[in-house]
Amino acid sequence: MHKTEFKPTVALTSATVDKMSRHDMLEWVNSTVHGQHKKIEELCSGVAYCQMMELLFPNCIGLKRIKTTAKLEHEFLYNLKLFQAAFIKLNFDKSVPIDRLIKGKFQDNFEFLQWFKKFFDTHSAGKENLRVPAAMAAAAQNAPKPIKKPGNQTLGTAKTPAAKPDMLKTPKGTQQHGERQVSPSTIRTLQETQEQLAEQILGVEHERDTYYKKLAEIEVILNESVQNNIYVEWCNRALTILYATDDTPPTAVDDLAEEIMPGLSLETDI
Repeated sequence: MHKTEFKPTVALTSATVDKMSRHDMLEWVNSTVHGQHKKIEELCSGVAYCQMMELLFPNCIGLKRIKTTAKLEHEFLYNLKLFQAAFIKLNFDKSVPIDRLIKGKFQDNFEFLQWFKKFFDTHSAGKENLRVPAAMAAAAQNAPKPIKKPGNQTLGTAKTPAAKPDMLKTPKGTQQHGERQVSPSTIRTLQETQEQLAEQILGVEHERDTYYKKLAEIEVILNESVQNNIYVEWCNRALTILYATDDTPPTAVDDLAEEIMPGLSLETDI
């Protein structure tokens, strides 16, 4: 079986890191992608990283596939998986710390940005005018900023507050002549339905978070195995399936799954 040879990326040390402030780094990012990022933490959306990766290696991601209006955690995850998949596609030996970046903390995002700045400078040498086209960046400029997490609450999983009973009533002075008023029984029915839907939403969100956590733990194990040179090809194939997006042909994923675990179909009930 052919063994994939991975290309080294760049090493970041105190001697090689660019001595740039957070403001200088943000200015570099914004000027490169025509962005309007105000904080380093906003890079957790993965949009800028995907755009700059596409500048370095055209068609490794595809600008149209990037969710430039991402503001929820599952959208951040989608972009960061595209970003990671680009490294795998280009055979670069780099594991993106998605689980840390997606939390939107300054230190994690700033440290990774420092590394990526070094990577970008290394591979942009000799290439001129590396800037995202203004037309393609227009959507990103108007994109809503990532939602800030209140306390330890997870991005994208905030509970939607139930509407107060008064919100379901017709405001006084706005009823037109002959307009039928909502009966108390109808209001109670709507409130009960709303409560049931809220419970269902919380259940779905809890299930989503549970499976996301399991996949994140599997990803860590696979990346550790690759770094320790244990079952490297098998783990990289598993990571390819893990990072597959909606645009990945189902047959390609099925073929990879068959090679990893012969006889196991993705459609088989486990």
